[in-house]
Amino acid sequence: MKKPLDRGVAIDAQRFSRWMSQFSGYRNPVTNGLVELWLDQFSAGDRDLAARILDAVLFIGDQHIHTRFRELLGALEGWDKVKAKRHAQWFFVPFSGSTGESGDSMVHAFRMATSMTSKHYNDLFIHRSELVSRNPGPDDTVVLIDDFSGTGNQACDSWHIFSELLTGGPRVILMLIAATHQALQRITDKTEMQPVCGTTLRSKDNIYHADCTFFSHDEKNRLLKYCASADAVRPRGYGDCGLLVVFAHRCPNNTIPILHANSAAWQALFPRDD
Repeated sequence: MKKPLDRGVAIDAQRFSRWMSQFSGYRNPVTNGLVELWLDQFSAGDRDLAARILDAVLFIGDQHIHTRFRELLGALEGWDKVKAKRHAQWFFVPFSGSTGESGDSMVHAFRMATSMTSKHYNDLFIHRSELVSRNPGPDDTVVLIDDFSGTGNQACDSWHIFSELLTGGPRVILMLIAATHQALQRITDKTEMQPVCGTTLRSKDNIYHADCTFFSHDEKNRLLKYCASADAVRPRGYGDCGLLVVFAHRCPNNTIPILHANSAAWQALFPRDD
């Protein structure tokens, strides 16, 4: 999370302008009016807390995603855009359970970021169903591409499927734009994937954790009541991650629900569903 402004700073046009600039890339446009409606859900005494939550949101836009993909690919041993300089075979695969999930959109972003959108590179990009026929071996590399892992649970569950398709024993990389330290450790311990990550989130990025010092204990308790209105089942976000992370294409459910969850009692600013 980002460091919020100090308590008591005016919620004025300049602050709204900063939020608009930061959040302009979200898939459902964020406007001044929507932010005002979101703030109005807080009591007068808690509007300052709400504003500081928005200050602290880590918004990961398309340009950030493209930059991270270029950096992560460039750091992989054995990779080169020139086939003759590449070590053995490489395959890039969406880390998705079905068509249309985040892995598919991330592969598109990856190709854009790395200037590999031309047909010349099509053989490098395959779907999960093609892994058996391609049968990558021990000298080959399979890069599974996704955006985020909050707990590592979904990644570990998906690995059970991929492991049955990768019987040749290739090196398997899981490339993520962001992930929690907990998720990366779980993926490392429970699977044969080697996670590489652009941004690692730690306990201080969990707003409810003691290591998060931007918000007081009292503020966290007040915030939790609003989060329970948005999602009574997971008021701290999925896996109790307590994050303030928002991607341009979607807000993870590990983020606190007042940002992404719609309910009878709450209207989200970054809804996950249209």
